[in-house]
Amino acid sequence: MKKATRNILLAVCFAAVILPMLAGKPSAADKRKAEYAFMEAISKKEAGDIDAAYALLRHAVTLDPDNPTINYYVGFTMLNLDRTTEEEVDSATALMRINTIERPGDYYENYIYAILNASLSNHAEATRVLENLAKRYPAKTELFPMLAKSYAAQGNFDKAIATIDSLEKTEGRTVTTTSMKVNYLFNTGDTAAIINNGKLLLHDAPNSAVPNALMGNIFAQLNMPDSAFAYYDRALIIEPDYGYANLQKAYLYNSLGDSTNYEKEISATLLNKNIDVDTKVDILTDYIRDCIQQGDSSARVDNMFRTILNQHPHEAQIRHLFSDYLSFKKDYKNAAEQLSYVLDIDPSDPKNWERLIWLEIFNNNYDKAIESGKKAVEYAPDELSLYQALGFAYFKKEDYSSAIATYDTLLVRNKDIQMVDEADIHTSLGDIYQQIGDTANAIKNYEAAININPSNALTLNNFAYFLCTHKKDRIDDAARMAEMALAADPDNGSYLDTYALVLFLKHDYKKALEFIEKAAEHRDSDTGNAELWEHYGDILFMLGKPAEAVEKWKDALKDNPGSKLLKKKIENKTYFYE
Repeated sequence: MKKATRNILLAVCFAAVILPMLAGKPSAADKRKAEYAFMEAISKKEAGDIDAAYALLRHAVTLDPDNPTINYYVGFTMLNLDRTTEEEVDSATALMRINTIERPGDYYENYIYAILNASLSNHAEATRVLENLAKRYPAKTELFPMLAKSYAAQGNFDKAIATIDSLEKTEGRTVTTTSMKVNYLFNTGDTAAIINNGKLLLHDAPNSAVPNALMGNIFAQLNMPDSAFAYYDRALIIEPDYGYANLQKAYLYNSLGDSTNYEKEISATLLNKNIDVDTKVDILTDYIRDCIQQGDSSARVDNMFRTILNQHPHEAQIRHLFSDYLSFKKDYKNAAEQLSYVLDIDPSDPKNWERLIWLEIFNNNYDKAIESGKKAVEYAPDELSLYQALGFAYFKKEDYSSAIATYDTLLVRNKDIQMVDEADIHTSLGDIYQQIGDTANAIKNYEAAININPSNALTLNNFAYFLCTHKKDRIDDAARMAEMALAADPDNGSYLDTYALVLFLKHDYKKALEFIEKAAEHRDSDTGNAELWEHYGDILFMLGKPAEAVEKWKDALKDNPGSKLLKKKIENKTYFYE
């Protein structure tokens, strides 16, 4: 069952409900024991021990299986257990239903049961209970909006409208009731009634911004933009800081394709101090999505964020969203800076720490990544993915002993709980041992990874490349693994490069050229590609194209300026065997 449903039930039942005593005086020992177990269960539940409460309730129901109240709370508590299955939800609601049939006058139990069914989209059952409660408790005004929504969910808009009419007769017309009724009227297509209801609310408060904005919404939905703008503008004349009107104008301008005025109104909304942070985050999310879809990464979005952050410097949501946007722009340095502020505000989220480590790795700031990784494991020592990120940071810094120690620690801690893919850990260790020339341990870890997951494309590729460079006598094994990796990800530039190298070593230069060309086409342009360009040059040289080979070797040297072998190849315009 969804956690949100459990939270609703918890809040309504145990924050607001006065638990009923068992009806009637028990006449038998088992009923007395059941009552005692029931009350103990309620005590445990209020103390937050749901498992103990459930065990006591199950015991109570075995002693008094026909007691509707006990059955009700057995069902209710089932819904608050972790990992509730769909079948268990059905069983729980069936148990709760018994109480609503036998005791239709129990307000709170029936009310909670109605909320539950509405949240599960059991609208017919919710309607049955709400109709009964509305008849018995007409003064409980909170029932009527729920009942109207339940009718509307079943497409019965006439009854939904009639229910709101009944509420307005006793409580008067409000923005909420008018908005609900107008929404239902749109589903009936009664344009005259829609406008009339909006004007009735406006008549009650002609000099209030909210009814004017609501009239604007009505005309916008009726595709009458001129009238809509007139009411939005009137709302802003009455209340210049009523940012909701700016927001609705922005949406309307956007629907009309007027990007200039859309930008103007969105900016006015976001800079409005009266708009709550959650709304601003929602607006920014939509705005950024539009910018991304349009390929717009201009400074105006950055400037908007910085202006809003001047207003709300301690709002983690906004800084997190800014970090996400900067990551999209591949501005990893500033993305990491914004996420650091988020962690200063709340350092308890391990996912944010993990993201920060990777951002700093992407920014090639390995010292900072390691520093963040060390802090992260202090805050969340049981979050094993943090060790994986930290190990990679050590690897990129070429601190291989620390990288090995980190991955070895991860292997031990991961053994029983398997939170991290063990094959990935062994692959990382294989890569490290390859770098330090420890062939035996490299092979040991690559083979361990493949034994765990024979189809792991990254492992297959990295092991194949290792065999090409360190164990050329196993070139057939390298070819088999490189082919498997490519089959899993045929457009991966690194995998294409590895297979081109395999073909080069097998002296199939023509086919090697075909794959190295594809590798160049699909290469990662954000990282160095020295090996790819060097392989490209080697293949061209073997195909009798030394001039073209030298150009590729020069490209390789740009990414790896310290390579003596590349300099030697370029200077002598020839291939040298390593």
